[in-house]
Amino acid sequence: MKLIAQIKLLPAPEQAQALRKTLEVANAACNYISQQAWDNQTFKQFPIHKLTYYAVKEMFGLTAQVAVRCISKVADAYKLDRKVKRTFKPHGAIAFDDRILTYKLTGWS
Repeated sequence: MKLIAQIKLLPAPEQAQALRKTLEVANAACNYISQQAWDNQTFKQFPIHKLTYYAVKEMFGLTAQVAVRCISKVADAYKLDRKVKRTFKPHGAIAFDDRILTYKLTGWS
């Protein structure tokens, strides 16, 4: 069974700044991945992964799973239309999963 919960983050100011920086770096990585996909006319997830994974991790300092989620975001963006190069806003959403984000609950059962 999989449990999905929507949660509202209430970060302290320094945590909010860290989250904002994470979004900016991840979306910059998405723009790099999109440029590489566009230049090579490669739009499916696995070929994009092979093309960009190690470079993205090194250039942007991303963890493995964040790099994978960025590659997935770009591949999904090209599923609709491959006639226009995709670009991503600096504060656009990125997917957080259980391999990226963890939190501890106290007093919850």
